[in-house]
Amino acid sequence: MTTTAERKLWTLCYQRVVGSARSELRSHGGRRRLDVWGRDGTKLEFQQSKDSVPNTHSKELSHATGLMWVFCAINQHFSEDLTITSRQGPRANFSWGRPWKLIAACNAHVVLDLGLSPQIGDHVLLEVDHFELGDGLATGTGVLRDAQQFCHWMRDGHPLPPYSWTPRAA
Repeated sequence: MTTTAERKLWTLCYQRVVGSARSELRSHGGRRRLDVWGRDGTKLEFQQSKDSVPNTHSKELSHATGLMWVFCAINQHFSEDLTITSRQGPRANFSWGRPWKLIAACNAHVVLDLGLSPQIGDHVLLEVDHFELGDGLATGTGVLRDAQQFCHWMRDGHPLPPYSWTPRAA
């Protein structure tokens, strides 16, 4: 995703899953906008590019609780800056060269959309539970989630199971 239009389409695709009644919601007198309201009450903010830490913290404070960040890391994963270094079932370790420092500053839940992963062979998201920022490199752990199951969870409130996968033959 290289153009602004492509990045906007990424957010719009997720918003279409839940419909217009639960996307682009205004709050705080119209000053704040929420990208998606999940069926279970989770507030989802979709971020296509790096944002400032103060702006991110401001959004987190305005939503108070129940916020989940979904970052588009498709380009970073495709270019192998962000790679799955090991896995055990749905649990995965990852390494990210030239990471977004913003991720480490987030207080809310973080999910990375890896897109159609060349490593895994499916469209997956990585729900980050540990993120450690070093000198030009980030490492961490998380749980892989199937993109289609993620959409069902957002729209209908279905349980969000861990992704189970078998590596594709080369």
